[in-house]
Amino acid sequence: MTAQLSPLARFDNLLLATDGSDVSAGAVRVALHMAKRCGSRLTVMHMARTLPDYAMYNPQGVRQAEDEGRAVLREVEQQAGTECVNCAPVLRYGEEPVREIAAEADASQTDLVIMGHRGVHWLERLMLGEAAARVVGHVHCSVLVVPKDSAMWDKGILLAVDGSRFADAAAVAAASLAKRCGLPVTVLSVCASDDLKCEQVQAMADRVRDLLRREGVAADSLAREGNPAATIVETAAENDCDLIVVGSHGRTGLDRLLMGSVSQQVVIQAKCPVLVAKAS
Repeated sequence: MTAQLSPLARFDNLLLATDGSDVSAGAVRVALHMAKRCGSRLTVMHMARTLPDYAMYNPQGVRQAEDEGRAVLREVEQQAGTECVNCAPVLRYGEEPVREIAAEADASQTDLVIMGHRGVHWLERLMLGEAAARVVGHVHCSVLVVPKDSAMWDKGILLAVDGSRFADAAAVAAASLAKRCGLPVTVLSVCASDDLKCEQVQAMADRVRDLLRREGVAADSLAREGNPAATIVETAAENDCDLIVVGSHGRTGLDRLLMGSVSQQVVIQAKCPVLVAKAS
């Protein structure tokens, strides 16, 4: 994003991964609303947990898992009503939900995976934030993590940038959503270490702000000092932003990591949806 924002931030194909629990309620609401707002195709996926030898020794248990899965998909379909005309239910079979989410994301050419913080059934063995980190690490696209009480954003977007290519990907995603939803963007850079001066951090935010404005997005820029994740979450609340967009890794992040520590902490601490953008 050296001169202009890429036009390739698409939200044409969305994948909602739901386990039917209350924790997924916010993700379902946002996915249905987003699909309608963006005119997107929405794949609604549930995984019926089956072990390799389970079907042979307990076919009744497999049928029960199938029936429960279809009930979850029907519930989402009923909630969508006539608003989501392009929704496709998918029941997958497996024992590892993250693997199945990644497989379905590839199969449906997903632009964005939408999921709750943590499912009481699917992801019960994972700590809060670890589930999102694993999904981010295994899918090719960006991931939107939605707290259970959240709804579709309608106030403003907080975009966190640090000069990395991951932050540039986050800026592209934020610009696309801001245009679609008619929302302003607050661009934030955080000065958290001695290797960066706060003047440099402000310049990072100003650069992205100017690029967003050229794209027709109402944008302001801020530079703050402090713990990056906590500062991002606090600034979003202070500026009445109900969506946070971050890169999957920071300037010192390694591609081999599932998700950067700052992004993971933002997902854990935020009370609003967090979109974790992946760089191409």
